[in-house]
Amino acid sequence: RGPWRMLAAMIGRDGSVPSTRVGNMIVVLPKCFHTMGFGIMGPHWFGPVCCLGLLTIATIYFAPKAHHTIGPISAITCLLFYIIGVVSLCIVSCSDPGVVKSGGELELGRGSGKNGYAGVPTMNVSAGRGWRYCDLCSVYQPPDAVHCPECDVCVEGYDHHCPWMGTCIGKKNFTSFMVFNLTWLFYLMYAIVWVTFVGATFYRGPPMMVDSSDDV
Repeated sequence: RGPWRMLAAMIGRDGSVPSTRVGNMIVVLPKCFHTMGFGIMGPHWFGPVCCLGLLTIATIYFAPKAHHTIGPISAITCLLFYIIGVVSLCIVSCSDPGVVKSGGELELGRGSGKNGYAGVPTMNVSAGRGWRYCDLCSVYQPPDAVHCPECDVCVEGYDHHCPWMGTCIGKKNFTSFMVFNLTWLFYLMYAIVWVTFVGATFYRGPPMMVDSSDDV
C-alpha cells in the first residue's frame, strides 16, 4: 500500500489538497502544484499532445535511418534531442507559468500588505510600471503581469499564450519554453541536413565495381 499512498498523496486524492481549477487551467496534480508548481495544464491540452506526436513520429523515422545510413552515434543523438524535447515540453505545459495567486501565495509576497505584498500601491504609479488591480481575478498584479483571457488568470512575466504549449508563457516557464524551441529547431536541422543529406552522402560506401570479365 505504500506506493499507492504516495501516489494518492502526490495527486491530492488523499483529501489533503482538493482538486480544483485555477481560472481555465486544470490542476492535474493538486499537491504537486501547491508544493512544487508542477501539475497544472492550460485549456489547450491538445497542443502539447500534437507536439509530442510530431516529435515521436520524427524520431521513429529519423533514428533508425540515422543508424542504418550513418551509425549508432547519430541515432543516439536523435534520441537525445527527443528526450530533451519531451522533458522541456512537459515542464512548459505542466508547470505554473507564474500565476498570480491571492492570499499571499506568490513567492515574492513575503510582506504583510495586500495578498502578502508589503507596501503595494492600490493605484497605478505610471502606465506599465505600477501595480494594478485585476477585477477578474481579484488580485493585485505585479508590474509585468497581464491577465490572459485564454487561461483566465493573471500571469507574472507574461510573454504570450501559446496554444502549442497549451498554456501561457510567463516568468516561471519561459526558460523551458526557449529550451524546447531551440531543441526542436536544432533537431530539425540535424535531421534534414546531417541525417538526410550530408551524413548519408559522406558515409555512403563507394559504388560497387562490375566485373566485366564475366561478359567475355
